[in-house]
Amino acid sequence: MKKVVITVLALVAAVAAWCQNGEVQLNREYQAAIREWLEQDVAGRGRAMQERAERMLLALPNDEKLYDEGLVAIGSRIEEGVGADGQPVLNFVYDISYNCRHMEGYTDDYPLGQYRWDVSNSARAMCQLTKQFVEGVLDDLFRAGKDVTIRITSSADGTDISAPIAYGGEYGDFRYMPTVFNGEPLRLSVSRQSGIANNAQLAYVRAQSVRHYLETEVRNLAQTRNRYEYITRSYIDTGAQYRRSSIELVVHDAFRETIDLMTADKIQDDYVDFNVPQAAGSYEEAYVLILCNDEYRLPFLPSVPFAMNDANMVRRYFTRALGVPERHVKMLHGATKQAVLDEGVHWLTDLSQAVAGHKGDALDPQMDVYIYYVGLGYTDYDGKGYLVPDGFEVSNIKSLAVNKKGKAPYMGADGRVNYDIPLSGKESGRLTKGLLGIDELLGKFKGFPIRRLTMVIDASFDGNQRNGQPMLRADRKIDTKKKKRRRMNLRSDAVVLMAADLDRTAYAFDAQHHGFLTYFLLKEVKGAAGRMDECTYGDLYDAIERKVNKESALQGRWQEVGGAAGGRYKDSWRGLKIEK
Repeated sequence: MKKVVITVLALVAAVAAWCQNGEVQLNREYQAAIREWLEQDVAGRGRAMQERAERMLLALPNDEKLYDEGLVAIGSRIEEGVGADGQPVLNFVYDISYNCRHMEGYTDDYPLGQYRWDVSNSARAMCQLTKQFVEGVLDDLFRAGKDVTIRITSSADGTDISAPIAYGGEYGDFRYMPTVFNGEPLRLSVSRQSGIANNAQLAYVRAQSVRHYLETEVRNLAQTRNRYEYITRSYIDTGAQYRRSSIELVVHDAFRETIDLMTADKIQDDYVDFNVPQAAGSYEEAYVLILCNDEYRLPFLPSVPFAMNDANMVRRYFTRALGVPERHVKMLHGATKQAVLDEGVHWLTDLSQAVAGHKGDALDPQMDVYIYYVGLGYTDYDGKGYLVPDGFEVSNIKSLAVNKKGKAPYMGADGRVNYDIPLSGKESGRLTKGLLGIDELLGKFKGFPIRRLTMVIDASFDGNQRNGQPMLRADRKIDTKKKKRRRMNLRSDAVVLMAADLDRTAYAFDAQHHGFLTYFLLKEVKGAAGRMDECTYGDLYDAIERKVNKESALQGRWQEVGGAAGGRYKDSWRGLKIEK
């Protein structure tokens, strides 16, 4: 407990030092909020990287797979450090390693006497994953000019090298180079003439092979100031079963730009994740279902950047800014279609009957339902919109199912998805059986005593991801000029706000770690603190539409919000207010 307290105090002190750069001095609660946000962000990146690594390893060809009981572990964390000026800083640490539970009977990792990274299944996987993550998930942390310490741990087994192993000099000759071998400092030399004569040299050259990959293949590391450290080992007791590498990257003072930005004068207005206003009263009649799909288990579905942050902040705004009781809010993360229906819809419909009043023999609705969805969307062959749940069956879809050769037509030989291939109408029809139609979801509330049903959808349906890159889509037959597409069949008391129409892309606001729609929706609620009962749906929609249009256009990601209303509210939805 004492260690935890010391760590928290050190982090708060580090943030406090940075805050002096801005004109606005943040209070203790706000400093803690910055620290909490950074830690949640880093933890979320770690989960995303681990899940991607597991998916990639499963998709490897059989001759490149790791052992059945092997595990690639991804680390992503913040640790305290000291900058060149002696001031406290926060460093970002990424590490990747490989372990195997049982060694008996296996020759682990590198072939005997080999040192190139690409002859080792695990070293190849770790190098390629590191490239993907540094250039993707961690791109904003590995900024040009950052100081980065790169620690490469490499090992050899205890097998004696009776004759020198040929070394082609691919990574240069080394003379009295400092390293750590089996925990002891050592100066080591390797040259083309002498070759590799002992396990310390072999482990060192393996580390140099990994370094060579990082230097030549990882784009971001060509722009940072890098310092390399090598830790080499020889595991005598394990015989010929222990030959492997691991990588650790430390970005020094990784978060300075982020924290400086958060301490700018207009922080209170620009960031919705902090200083969430507290409602004066409670909104007892509201019940909220939040659906979040950020990392899908199916390998052909991309992740959704910032979806988890969207969902978490929407929940916080409902409970804090709108005063909805915590027990009235349910969040389903990575849910299947059946889980959404069983654990979400049924929960709401049961409650609608439990809280309803009575007018004679009829039930008197006393409940407002809010549903928020963030994840992937899909528009079928006929132009109907679907939410994409997790864990649906694809064995009957030839383009997506794995055949006897272990391949899926939709997947390339390198394990990457070929998003240029649209699904046919027939294949799309099979796919949508596992998806959840928007009108199907809202139709589940038909006949239940609900005063009003409001749904917010932050998803892209046009076959593009939040980053604008293509994704799974149908070969739709839509006359875009005449807009001949199926419309949602909404229940009469439903209002739906969408990040974009079914034939438009919904993007992410990267700097704010939110989807455009979610960010500007929360920003409007935050700005209306204390007067939410005066705001109409029309006020919110107009403000969100105007700001999304402007900001997305400035970023070259033009996005237009969309919406629909059921028959009862078809013409009057703009005058509706959030009732408390």
